[in-house]
Amino acid sequence: MKMPDILIYNPKGTNLFRMICTKDRKVVGKMVAYPSSDSRLYIDELTIFSNRRQGLGTKFLNFAKSLSKSWGFDGKMILNATTTPYDPHNPPHIFYRKFGFTTDDKKMLKKIDKYIKTGKQLDYKKTPDLIMYYPDTVSKKLTFWQKLKNFLKI
Repeated sequence: MKMPDILIYNPKGTNLFRMICTKDRKVVGKMVAYPSSDSRLYIDELTIFSNRRQGLGTKFLNFAKSLSKSWGFDGKMILNATTTPYDPHNPPHIFYRKFGFTTDDKKMLKKIDKYIKTGKQLDYKKTPDLIMYYPDTVSKKLTFWQKLKNFLKI
């Protein structure tokens, strides 16, 4: 049986999850997560220390989604997108948006989507901290006729 390249573990009784690279036995990332008051997994911190842009953040978010499901939150998550000291010139907003996170700040959401489309990076000096949540439930709002149809079970 082959050992996985990445392991995520949680010291018992804590909200801290560490990501270990099994090849060099180093901690490559950490996540602090706990249940929020609105039945979501609140990710207080998600940091990749090294090996950025190699899929480790995505692995952590997929793990967080599974954790949310196992805690009975149906995969729902919330976090504060903010620049970290480990990568201060690259705000994570685009990364979270590509994963499927959204925000109520429509102006910033439009800007993030534009930058994704053009392949540009956000200016870290002009990018505010932003509460983002998953899944993107905004785009799934039903119209009046859809609600009526569902109510009448047509």
